[in-house]
Amino acid sequence: MIGGQVGIAGHLVIGDRAKIAAQSGIGGNIADDMTVQGSPAFAIGEYKRSYVLFRNLPEIKKRLDEMERR
Repeated sequence: MIGGQVGIAGHLVIGDRAKIAAQSGIGGNIADDMTVQGSPAFAIGEYKRSYVLFRNLPEIKKRLDEMERR
């Protein structure tokens, strides 16, 4: 299954039952039963954890700046 606006580089192997989320960039082979997201694409679980951290970066930076000031 491949979502919309996915870019796939040529000459790759995409495994059986693989799932590629929308707007992902595929630059390497995808294993059987793997679900990926992102650009470059990587495992969906890692992507979701990274996205949560990304959304919190402004608050994390603010806290870090405050700690450095002390």
